[in-house]
Amino acid sequence: MTNPAPAAEKLDTRTPPSTRSLLLRFASALILIPLVIGAIYIGGWVFAVLAALSCLTMIFEWTRMVEGREFSASFFALAGGTVIALFTATIGAYGIAFVATLISGGGAFVLSRRDARLGLWSAFAAPYLIAPCIALIWLRLSTSYGLELTLILFVTVWAADSGAFLFGKAIGGPKINYALSPSKTWAGIGGGIFGGAVIGGVAGFVLIGGEAVLLSLLAGAALGAASVVGDLAESAFKRNFGLKDISGFIPGHGGALDRLDGMIFATAAMTGGYFLYMLLSKVPG
Repeated sequence: MTNPAPAAEKLDTRTPPSTRSLLLRFASALILIPLVIGAIYIGGWVFAVLAALSCLTMIFEWTRMVEGREFSASFFALAGGTVIALFTATIGAYGIAFVATLISGGGAFVLSRRDARLGLWSAFAAPYLIAPCIALIWLRLSTSYGLELTLILFVTVWAADSGAFLFGKAIGGPKINYALSPSKTWAGIGGGIFGGAVIGGVAGFVLIGGEAVLLSLLAGAALGAASVVGDLAESAFKRNFGLKDISGFIPGHGGALDRLDGMIFATAAMTGGYFLYMLLSKVPG
């Protein structure tokens, strides 16, 4: 008796997981980028509300990561501080905003202090998440060229993120540090800085003028580097708490913290640099 011919293997036509993730990433960007650019252009309370919602989402993800539970007491302390801080920042009371940030961090420390390490991690959300959002509102609403500078910041960080992703995938090569991230490469770092420099220069030329190209190239490279450092820092935080992604809030990107980690550091670099420039050249805010 002859053995029956083996059944032909069915062709697997399913989209590979990596391709699905890339498609989700692209689809999310198509939806979110116009919304963000629109809020930046409108400014005022529209931009402030977007910053507040983003900050509250990041605080939720942060406290859940640190404490392993949702809507903890420290979350409400930080969320209350966020609302007060960003409201007062929007009306120009930046001193009150930073005081509210400090108080909310102290409240989070006390409320989550089951041990010293946990309390410090919870309190760290105040300077790490709330303070950059105050600075972002200041940049958009209270500085000369606020619209242009904020647009340059965002498109540069997006370019750095894309450059790091594309260079890392296309070139690969040596890894940076397994303890920080098992997948990030030196090529990705270079791609992030290169992408930030190129798009930063182009954005400066388009939005401010030809005289700003060289400065925008240098600023773009610096913002790209800051964005990459932010990404590495967030990877280290997640690995410390045994997580790959903070959440699935944004399809293809993970959580809000996964998406905005580079923006946190780049915002600090941009606003700090511009504030120093204002002090040295006596530019009005």
